[in-house]
Amino acid sequence: MRALIPRFVILAILTPAALSAATPEQEEFFEKKIRPVLVESCYECHSSKKQQAGLRVDHIDFLKKGSENGPVLKPGDLAGSRIWEVLQHDPLDTQMPPDSKLDAAVLADIKRWIEMGAPWPASDVPATTEGAAVDWTQHWAFQPIGRPQPPETRNTAWPRTQIDRFVLAKLEASGMRPSDETDRATLLRRLKYDLLGLPPSFEEIQAFLADESPDAYEKRVESYLNAPQFGERWGRHWLDVARYADTKGYVFTEDRNYYDAWRFRDWVIAAFNNDLPYDRFIKLQIAADQFSEAPDDLHAMGFLTLGRRFINNKNDIIDDRIDVMSRGLMGLTVTCARCHDHKFDPIPTADYYSLYGVFDSCDEPKNEPSTLRLVDKERPSEPRVFLRGNARNGGPRVPRQFLEVVAREDRKPFTQGSGRKELAEAVANGDNPLTARVWANRVWGHLIGRELVRTPSDFGVRSDPPTHPELLDSLAGRLIDSGWSTKTLIREIVLSNTYRQSSRMTPDDEARDPENLLLAHMNRKRADFESLRDSLLAAAGNLDLTLGGKSVEISGSSTANRRTVYAFIDRQNLPEVFRVFDLASPDTHAPRRYETSVPQQALYLMNSPFALAQAQKLSARYEALEPADRVRELFRAVYARDPSSDEAAAAKDFIDAAPEPESADIASGWEYGYGAVDPDASKLTSFTPLPHFTGSAWQGGPQLPDDGLGWAMLNSAGGHVGNDLQHAVVRRWSVPADGRLAIRGELRHNTDQGDGVRGRILISGDGQRGVWEVQNRRQRTILSGFDVRAGDTIEFVTDLKGNLNHDSFEWKVRLTLDVAGVGIVESSSDREFAGPTPLPLKPWDQLAQTLLLSNEFQFID
Repeated sequence: MRALIPRFVILAILTPAALSAATPEQEEFFEKKIRPVLVESCYECHSSKKQQAGLRVDHIDFLKKGSENGPVLKPGDLAGSRIWEVLQHDPLDTQMPPDSKLDAAVLADIKRWIEMGAPWPASDVPATTEGAAVDWTQHWAFQPIGRPQPPETRNTAWPRTQIDRFVLAKLEASGMRPSDETDRATLLRRLKYDLLGLPPSFEEIQAFLADESPDAYEKRVESYLNAPQFGERWGRHWLDVARYADTKGYVFTEDRNYYDAWRFRDWVIAAFNNDLPYDRFIKLQIAADQFSEAPDDLHAMGFLTLGRRFINNKNDIIDDRIDVMSRGLMGLTVTCARCHDHKFDPIPTADYYSLYGVFDSCDEPKNEPSTLRLVDKERPSEPRVFLRGNARNGGPRVPRQFLEVVAREDRKPFTQGSGRKELAEAVANGDNPLTARVWANRVWGHLIGRELVRTPSDFGVRSDPPTHPELLDSLAGRLIDSGWSTKTLIREIVLSNTYRQSSRMTPDDEARDPENLLLAHMNRKRADFESLRDSLLAAAGNLDLTLGGKSVEISGSSTANRRTVYAFIDRQNLPEVFRVFDLASPDTHAPRRYETSVPQQALYLMNSPFALAQAQKLSARYEALEPADRVRELFRAVYARDPSSDEAAAAKDFIDAAPEPESADIASGWEYGYGAVDPDASKLTSFTPLPHFTGSAWQGGPQLPDDGLGWAMLNSAGGHVGNDLQHAVVRRWSVPADGRLAIRGELRHNTDQGDGVRGRILISGDGQRGVWEVQNRRQRTILSGFDVRAGDTIEFVTDLKGNLNHDSFEWKVRLTLDVAGVGIVESSSDREFAGPTPLPLKPWDQLAQTLLLSNEFQFID
């Protein structure tokens, strides 16, 4: 193994450095959950106009400074934050806000905000006066899209396309030069991943290297653009924008699944494959019922209807639809104006409620041909401004109309039904300065590895300016002029010399432009989760390329072999593997994928049943070959190249030195199931293992609730009880040796809804040892030392007290077994939580796994 290390470099395990500034996700949480509360409940007495008790709460600096009585906020320290104390409305203490205590959900958000370090947007400058606002009319994103001519360059040989002249002119102005073209094998690998999300095969690369025709590369570009996998790759990009999921989130009085969600996903894939003009692509997703008579096009409105249901709070659902439409399509944070005029951008609260009125004038019919669709109500809504975002505090009426910042003096109220059709036409209009720019910027980012505007869903006055503004306008203008053809835009980018550059950074590049803002070389790209998983399946010869169809559960299965774009996305219980590999959160619109390098990624590739199964299948493909031939074919399957002589020798040494796996049982001693407790609560009348592991939880099947076992589920922290007393969830631990056992734990129920849960500890042969009931509180579950024998089982049983309602729970326990002559044996329910025990790898399997773990496999170039 030691000889392999220099060549097979394992993915680095890095701990992200702590950041002092708020992350984009934290900023979004603050803007949606915290700032509106401060505005509505605190600003009247504690802002720039008035500072009762010397306190201002309209900026983090003022909160940390505090009032005349001292600091009120210690980020990260809930107990040390005076603001948290006064929010509790203790009758013996100051009570804020004075009129009434904040709702429990709002308090939970504030608690989370303080504990995460009270993040506050770094660019938020505290107001000192009611001074003049920024002159938004001069902001670059609100100007008409120009058609700039490419600049002249000193080097006239390098540019292949207009794109190259824009890039080269900036490089020359900075005294820099572009990199050489990358090698052809790397270029083909880059192209296929970017267009199809899949690796090229060894034979594919060899055919390309042997093709000496002058248009060899251009032919591959056309081949990939016309391949059915193109829509799968680019459709997944769009699903991030559309916050796609197959479930609604936490709803209780209705089915939590979107059974037709996959039809929207398949419509998106087909739209990209057919190069549906982007303007029509947008119009159908907002108002297909008014633009098309084709039944399949009605699925397009899943763009609006597949968001979170917020326990069916209509106002939050509409807010989500405004957000995905405005940020996703136009790069405007319109929902910041829900409670007050936008703090930075020219979006008054009145404009927010104009759009609110459009979506409030629509219903979701429950009949076919599509359960994803919207239809206009017979009588459109006449919206009012909700003062400070409070639906019970209606302000002036506003017309249903488009945003003034875009429509300017041409703005007129919508008159056709809800106004959705007119809204769609306004968004997808070539005169709209935002829509084409936003999409051209997203396409550039997917292909080049970094956007021209680094805030792809925020083109407002706080956005990062484009690194190449003329290039962005050129791309957006040609997108419109080409008939809004996404494939034409992609084709132009991938044919450019800018795209074909090597990704190697020279010392001069690093010194002059460490972030590669001027594009002196190609950005290195690591495979995202979908590409990585699909590549594992492809290398193993196990990838199912069937197009379309219902979503499939992939997280807890070692045999699921559909492309990852078809994965079932559970918004409420998103499997941990998706989070670990940075899948876009389906809870809200995602501006981009954020890349991390964390230990869990390497651990998944080394230990997950799925990754181990692919290594075994890869090894088995060539088990009939002689060792040298087998090594060669493994390299071709994983890297699409032959091994060097040193690599082949190192692989042989690895196989010769690798021991055969031991067959010892490596189970942790924990089992996960369900059963019923007999009437006198002395023992379980039955125990049945939960049959399905999702990758982060044991449950009845891939979806919750399961048709047979309902809500019964166990995860590392706790779980959810079953639907009745015959389906109590059971976490069972087998005692490994005679000794004296002590148990410490804490049972939690974290909501004031429902009647809580009941937890029991049962000892086989000895009956019940403890029972605890909790509702919206925590209870320590402690048993002092008692004697047990090897083979006894300790059963942690949780069931509903009476009603099935908000019965999620947390129950972590620590077991300490004192074994005479041996010492202390400890076990932890959360640290030792695990899925099925995988089969051990044989030497050739281990070699296959080592190849799949390498950077060469996991990075695109």
